[in-house]
Amino acid sequence: MMKRYRTVLTLVVLLIISFVTFGAANESYTERASFAEEEGWTAIATDDGLLFVWNARGLSFTLLLKGKEIKPFNDPEHIFFIVDGTALQIQLASIASFAPDAKDKKLDEHAILLAHRDWESKFIGELLHTSLKVQTFNAKLSNGRDAMVWQFDMPEAMRAESKKQLYLTLVQNDYVLLLNTEATASKADTIGRKFLLDTIGTLKISPTPIDVKKLSDSIRKSSGQ
Repeated sequence: MMKRYRTVLTLVVLLIISFVTFGAANESYTERASFAEEEGWTAIATDDGLLFVWNARGLSFTLLLKGKEIKPFNDPEHIFFIVDGTALQIQLASIASFAPDAKDKKLDEHAILLAHRDWESKFIGELLHTSLKVQTFNAKLSNGRDAMVWQFDMPEAMRAESKKQLYLTLVQNDYVLLLNTEATASKADTIGRKFLLDTIGTLKISPTPIDVKKLSDSIRKSSGQ
């Protein structure tokens, strides 16, 4: 069974800043990506930034993280990047984890996303020891898919670094894919929501597990390396 990933961006974001920067042309990062396990995630350097690749059980996809400076935080349980100064967390939640009766009740995607929002926000509220006031926005992606954007203000005592937490969620196969970023004093929530929408716009689903070595070799050749 897939490990249960939860959102903890605020608690570790300052740790990410201190990690070494990987530029778009970093060869060694690409080489390490070539030998990733069949199940799991990795990132391959491209001319535009990093191509994030995740082979989960029953779901394989890529996301292009566009940027000049991308700082990864290598943690087997949490996937974080700093993309040109903007924090990004990527996670998958199995629908069975928060809505085990979704198929029996024939829940549509919107209902599943609402259930996930409530489940995730409850966990975060308990983690922060506060009652969250969640704002929710429905989003239509460029490919016509429905997604959900939701956010909340950080507790007053924790707003020195992060003012708000922002989330974008999308149902895919038996999972909810979640992207998480933050609004700060210098970056408004409107900028954060656009960043999430632009990032999810690069999502490509593969019908079969992605051969990371083959993909990495193809990217290297196309960039002339």
